[in-house]
Amino acid sequence: GGGTAGSSNTVASAAGRAAVATAHATARGVVSISTYVQHNPAAVKLLCCLIGLCLSVASVLSIFNVIGSDDEDEKWTMADTLQSFYVFFFGLLIFVCDLPAAWGKRAQDQIFHYFYFLATQFGRAFFYFYVGSISLALLPESDFWKFTYIVLGGTLCLLGLILLFLRFCRHGEEQRAMS
Repeated sequence: GGGTAGSSNTVASAAGRAAVATAHATARGVVSISTYVQHNPAAVKLLCCLIGLCLSVASVLSIFNVIGSDDEDEKWTMADTLQSFYVFFFGLLIFVCDLPAAWGKRAQDQIFHYFYFLATQFGRAFFYFYVGSISLALLPESDFWKFTYIVLGGTLCLLGLILLFLRFCRHGEEQRAMS
């Protein structure tokens, strides 16, 4: 009977040490995730931030039909409204991700922790392509909103290309520097 109690204490002790080590590693991971975030040039960050904000504002205005036509033929369907709702949140996410760290560090740390792909240029580029493409696909009857979503969605797709270009140009420079 004494051997079982001793091995059970050893297992419990090892499990306790593992739990403490995991807690410390997790705390370091949350703190240091910001060191792995890939940063973009200021002009790109500013443009991404502005497009994200414009996308959110346009989505809210279109959902509530603040600007647009009162014509019955140009009313939004439930699917258009739902898609605009998603685009609103995606625009906010883009806005927060590209804010200067001094203004949005806490929110950015949370976003980058739970959605790490947004911390990388590659992941963020494809997110911009996704949001840009759903914005381009959201073609309401109103010419004003059609134009607005084409411009915003097209710009986001272009920004996605720019991020990929920056990512692969930097990656090529790093490869040449290591050779």
